[in-house]
Amino acid sequence: MREMGRGRFVLVCLTTFLMLSAGAARGQSGDAEWEPITEERLLDPQDGDWMSYRRTYDVTGFSPLDQIDRDNVSDLRLVWSWSMRDNSRWVPTPIVANGLMYVSEGSGRVTAFDVLSGDVAWVYTRSYPEDIQKSQALGRHRGVSVLGDTVYFGAADAVLVALDAQTGEQRWEVSTGDYTTGLGHSHPPLIADGKVVLGFAGGDRSGRGTIVAHDAETGEHIWTTYTVPMPGEPGYDTWTEREIPPLGGLAWSTISYDPELGLIYMGTGQPTPWASTLRGPGDALYTNCILALDIDTGEIEWYFQVVPADNWDLDATAESMLVDLEIGGVEHKALIETSKIGWGVVLDRETGRFIDAFRTGYDNIITGWTDTGSPIYNPDQIPTLDDVDSDRIFEVCPHLHGARNLNSASYSPETGLYYVGINNACMDVTFVSEEYVPGRVFRGMGSRVKMVPGYDYIGEFVAFNPVTGERAWEYRPESGAPMTAAALSTAGGLVFGGTADRRLFALDAENGEMLWETRLNGDISGAPVTFEVDGRQYLAVGAGGRIGQTTSYARLTGITLPQGSGVIWVFALPE
Repeated sequence: MREMGRGRFVLVCLTTFLMLSAGAARGQSGDAEWEPITEERLLDPQDGDWMSYRRTYDVTGFSPLDQIDRDNVSDLRLVWSWSMRDNSRWVPTPIVANGLMYVSEGSGRVTAFDVLSGDVAWVYTRSYPEDIQKSQALGRHRGVSVLGDTVYFGAADAVLVALDAQTGEQRWEVSTGDYTTGLGHSHPPLIADGKVVLGFAGGDRSGRGTIVAHDAETGEHIWTTYTVPMPGEPGYDTWTEREIPPLGGLAWSTISYDPELGLIYMGTGQPTPWASTLRGPGDALYTNCILALDIDTGEIEWYFQVVPADNWDLDATAESMLVDLEIGGVEHKALIETSKIGWGVVLDRETGRFIDAFRTGYDNIITGWTDTGSPIYNPDQIPTLDDVDSDRIFEVCPHLHGARNLNSASYSPETGLYYVGINNACMDVTFVSEEYVPGRVFRGMGSRVKMVPGYDYIGEFVAFNPVTGERAWEYRPESGAPMTAAALSTAGGLVFGGTADRRLFALDAENGEMLWETRLNGDISGAPVTFEVDGRQYLAVGAGGRIGQTTSYARLTGITLPQGSGVIWVFALPE
């Protein structure tokens, strides 16, 4: 296996531009026989597949592959790597189908690589309008989705694009929203039941939370669900009446799906404005919620609000992981969600009923939970109008980039443990007056990141027992560096993670023992994935994305951040 040189990449890109002005280029795999990716295979993937964002609809991030295991993981070697264009807020998750790996970038590109050689098969580059900076999704992208022989790319200009999976040629595109309001797509869509379901970024630009479904074959619009209400709609009475309508509640993160129940699950973001001192009292539904939607209609079947009446941008947009758990001798169709707050919640995914909560990281906002699942707030952290534009400083923990953020968790059915990278940090918060300007961030608060008092570290990789909520073990890097990568657990007895100080690591999934680590070009900004091609297991990850947890937390532990481009890395055992 050889790594492609930079010169050849330039030649490929030049050919791309000349061949098709729409931005697609035919590549070396264009004439190869293609095995269609069926919905049945997405529902029940083969062991070697990684064809959707977290591999399976339950988003457990677990692979049944075991060729790479505890005994040989230290033998992993680089197969190939490739320097991308993006180097800021790049949080990639590669997906692999029929020997091609697809990687997206927030600048509007999708690149397909031949997995075995690392050669570029094709590049699609989107031409954005001149005012694309109005979209919060610009510069942020985490992946694409695939069905049949089509790759689906949600773009920053609020457009769903369908590409030929073999050639990158654009088949069709359809508008999904208005990017000038801040909306855009940064996350891969869910492909299920013949539908493409997408959320939007835009919560920091005062967008209105929206979820849409389109027909996977034609792009035809099927349904739209809004996550904040207008007058007369359910939940409107949880907002204070004012000139600015309810805004925020963006659903920009991972969607999970239970085909037996016909429900999809999404988390929603913070309200606009962020602080209740500007917004007024009230829980502000359906912001900071876990939503269960009927996949056929988009109707909200139930909701659970993780952080009512938010004042700190501690949203609930992390993935809702679907795991069956035996709790108290009773089998539950459970949902586990850990997000920015230093807590995880366990719900019944059929009804949304609260089962339990467990602490994940350092937190001084929530002191406990009621039996029905309402957080009990520390009254000292709740601002009043007298605190606006005053000298009062609130020490709030965690920081607004969260005890965890985009770094997805993983669950292993073999160990029964839930794995996630946790960051412990605080912020000094002041509450301020502010005028609303459409398209701009509307906070009502200012913040400055800081260490947790008495802590000499930020990051720790933790294995939780989701039934008891107790920690089975934790791994803390000597540097104290923030955790940045998503977790990946495998049947080889391994769990992978990564840090802001460039370290990709593999731990023993049973006890957290360090088994392997390597330093890459930058923060391990993406999600490690593993897959099999021609009987060989590979490990791939993106690094150098300079994500939010890195830029906010790394300086607290003295980490110097590389300024180069993001890179895709692919590893395997020696042949």
